[in-house]
Amino acid sequence: MQSTDVILPPDPLTRYQQVHRALFARKAWYHDSSVLRHTALALVTTPGEPQTLALRLNELAEELARSTPWYSSLRNSIRFLVASMLLRRGTRVADFLEELKRAGELFREHWRLSGQTFEALAILALSGQSPDGRVTREQVARMAAIWDEMKRYHPWITQRSDWPAAALLAAAPLDPAQVAERLEALYRGLHERGFSRGDALQTASHILYFHTESARAACTRFEQLYKGFKQQGLWMYEGDYDDVALLCFAMQDPAEVVARVAEQREPIAALKPRPGKGTSFSLACGTALISLLRRSAETAHLSEAQALLRIVAILQAQQAAAAAAATAAAAAAAG
Repeated sequence: MQSTDVILPPDPLTRYQQVHRALFARKAWYHDSSVLRHTALALVTTPGEPQTLALRLNELAEELARSTPWYSSLRNSIRFLVASMLLRRGTRVADFLEELKRAGELFREHWRLSGQTFEALAILALSGQSPDGRVTREQVARMAAIWDEMKRYHPWITQRSDWPAAALLAAAPLDPAQVAERLEALYRGLHERGFSRGDALQTASHILYFHTESARAACTRFEQLYKGFKQQGLWMYEGDYDDVALLCFAMQDPAEVVARVAEQREPIAALKPRPGKGTSFSLACGTALISLLRRSAETAHLSEAQALLRIVAILQAQQAAAAAAATAAAAAAAG
């Protein structure tokens, strides 16, 4: 796998607060605050002084904006999350964009049309698994086979937005059919415990795939954490599934994990500008997870997976909002 520099800060919460302040000190009025908050989380384990990281991040983000076409999602605020991954890897924007072009031709061997940003994120994931950062034909073929197996189980909810997840899963040692079988065991196991079917549950299964325990044990841990938060009086919903799935990798007692998140949420909620309740919970899950993990390699993998899947979630939310707005406009015109 391509080398990735990672630090395990002694106090991830303090580190997050410092990076958050550094990023928002450079924020333009049109930058998405939610994206910057999650970008700060992605940089918690990246070496460097917060001010230096913020400066370099902005340089990479602006270069992405200048170097991509006007219709590309890489021009909007999610470019900061992409830039955070390039910064951690030490990858130049020009090299990343060149790899998108080269690897995109490999994608056309399996899909006629480009997946645009979802394709770019999948390429970013695959390049991180390659020793030299170059995506191979074999990697793309394996990713395509895994995606096809995923779609066989869930034809309606498996879309191009799942390409980044399929790319992450391409690093799994099992054959594509076996990968899909474990994913389905996780998906069904969670649903049997009362969790709602759909995209959010499928994303949770993608994350839990890499858990070292059996599907049954991983689902049980997920349920314990989720119920633990509800017992604390938190209003939990489907959008929290991915954060709870990530917390399953902290092997401490569920009650300790829940308490650590609660402890870190209040200081994060007090940051300016103040995040919403859902965002402060998600960010606290992230800093708590870093503080509970003990191995830098595991932290690096989860940090990259979290950043990639967060971009997907933001894009899906943007698309849903645009569709809702179009429906409302059409209804108003018809009325």
